[in-house]
Amino acid sequence: MREHELAVQCTSERKYGNAFYLETDEHAFLVDAGLSGKQMVELLSQIDRKPEDLDGIFVTHEHSDHIKGLGVMARKYKLPVYANAKTWKAMESHIGKIDTEQKFHFDMETVQSFGGLDVESFGVSHDAAEPMFYVFHYGGRKLALMTDTGYVVTA
Repeated sequence: MREHELAVQCTSERKYGNAFYLETDEHAFLVDAGLSGKQMVELLSQIDRKPEDLDGIFVTHEHSDHIKGLGVMARKYKLPVYANAKTWKAMESHIGKIDTEQKFHFDMETVQSFGGLDVESFGVSHDAAEPMFYVFHYGGRKLALMTDTGYVVTA
């Protein structure tokens, strides 16, 4: 990877679950962990990465195809998890116990900084508690990562 590069890799087939690997010169994160913990580790190894190198996981929303491996990954690798309050409330019973010091609230329409990486969150229309997407700013580059949008309207 070149200096000040922002790279993203889809680590899963969307029909099975959602997970994206994001890397900068200094940091590595997942956005969602929608496959089993074992599958997440296998997929990371396919791109020559290890879960021990991750700095955390950003959660877009609480649907199972976005959080299936979240609890296992967070517990086993002591990873910080970033989600808004409504998403935390909606997903807690599905992901198992995560230590308080690993839980971080990322409010909608705010920016959090991780060294030179600024992460901005925005709301999105979807049938979840409070779904978000993220915009990553790094080295003069910007990447918007948006997963599920929209919802079904009944006639």
